[in-house]
Amino acid sequence: MKKLNLTALLFSVVLPSAFAQTYTGEQVMLLNEDSRKGLTESSDVFITMTDARGNVRERTLKLRIDDGDKAARKSYLEFVEPKDVKGTRVLALENANADEDADRWIYLPALRKVRRIAGADQTQSFVGTDFTYEDMSISDGVVGVKNHSYKILREETIKDNSGVDRHCWVVEAIPTSAKQISQGLYSKRIIWVEQQYYTAIQEHYFNKSGEHFKIRTSSDIRSFPAAGGTTEWRPNLFSMKNLETGHSTLVRFEQVLDQPIDAKIFTRRFMEIGL
Repeated sequence: MKKLNLTALLFSVVLPSAFAQTYTGEQVMLLNEDSRKGLTESSDVFITMTDARGNVRERTLKLRIDDGDKAARKSYLEFVEPKDVKGTRVLALENANADEDADRWIYLPALRKVRRIAGADQTQSFVGTDFTYEDMSISDGVVGVKNHSYKILREETIKDNSGVDRHCWVVEAIPTSAKQISQGLYSKRIIWVEQQYYTAIQEHYFNKSGEHFKIRTSSDIRSFPAAGGTTEWRPNLFSMKNLETGHSTLVRFEQVLDQPIDAKIFTRRFMEIGL
């Protein structure tokens, strides 16, 4: 398993599951981040959207991520299919300062123009899926602890989407920063982090009225070789279901980690060129 970078925080050891109750919610989410984040990620992403009547739409995109600085992730994505969204590109540059918004831009090929996505727009749907721009950028780790408080509610065993039993910490995440409270969509989230690979396999989202209205699940956890001979553990399948509309989104990844990515990809100028 990947060597953790949290030695000072966790007293230089990774405690066995029997002593899991000694972890704080914050420590669990830092373990989750450390387990899944490499230096870079290059992925082909396949999205299936299904409405309440069973009608299906599919989209394919390419994703590039630079996580060299965990507090300031850089991500670029470009839609490949279908024709009506082909060439749409989104660039997000996270800010290490928790009080400042991430810099986000979208390129719309029909307009041949790059426009900024304001912080107030983060609650909008991400190109028709059940994920919002906020969902795409929430990082429950080094960044997350600046904007949220985390509390372990309990431990329990649940099945992931593949039917595998996973013993989990159940963590409550509540926004605490003024920015997250005013701009975010959620009053709280409940996150199930399984204890073998520290993967968040289930997440419940509550709106500002306290109503549970979305569920995200993940499964097909696989190991990926990473830099320095380490290993990252990541799910290959994600789903998000909106309980109010009955609409759902399934996301499948084909991932390669820690391969060099040209820095120019994470610039506004590159958005007008594309991969």
